[in-house]
Amino acid sequence: MSPVLHVLSDRQRHTLPLEVALLAAARGGADVLQIREKELPAKETFDLVQKIQWRLRELELPTQVFVNDRMDVALATGADGVHLPAKSIPVRAAVTIRAQSGWQGQIGCSVHTLDEALEAELEGADYVTFGPIYASGTHLGQPPRGLHALQKIVESISIPVVAIGGIEISNLKPVLATGCDGVAVIGAVLLHADPEGAARHLIEKLQPLDRSPL
Repeated sequence: MSPVLHVLSDRQRHTLPLEVALLAAARGGADVLQIREKELPAKETFDLVQKIQWRLRELELPTQVFVNDRMDVALATGADGVHLPAKSIPVRAAVTIRAQSGWQGQIGCSVHTLDEALEAELEGADYVTFGPIYASGTHLGQPPRGLHALQKIVESISIPVVAIGGIEISNLKPVLATGCDGVAVIGAVLLHADPEGAARHLIEKLQPLDRSPL
């Protein structure tokens, strides 16, 4: 199954310096740090990923590092996974690249409808994220998909489903009630003055879920 708590980077939405906040989230128990830097050149993304990987090893933390969109960077850094947004390469292409390269990372993708989730599973995705569940500061103006749609996807596919979009401690319980396999957050951790404590609090609420490793 996919990791339970994904924390996504966002250069526009953090209180502490971004790298400090991400590492604090890892200390708080985040399963995945997803480096999501859409505006950075590949070299800067590569350097950031490597720095985070090095610091995690130094701190002896088990948190995995995924790269958003840039499969080239994921392969070059030996990242633990790549997450494909809606406008990225198709899942089937990423699966082919993984097979040809010998890279062992996970392949996830963002979906916004049941049909997209079914297609992602068919093409070989290891997990999907679905949302936004609630109104989100990252996707302003995009209507929430809601809990009913999330539950329908959870019931319809066999790969893990990670909920995303406006999720925080106050609304976490009904999200988990859908049976989803985990949540992905930005503001709930990175906008907190204490990202380590915020991540730890989320982890405590997620404890009933199976937290077996990938």
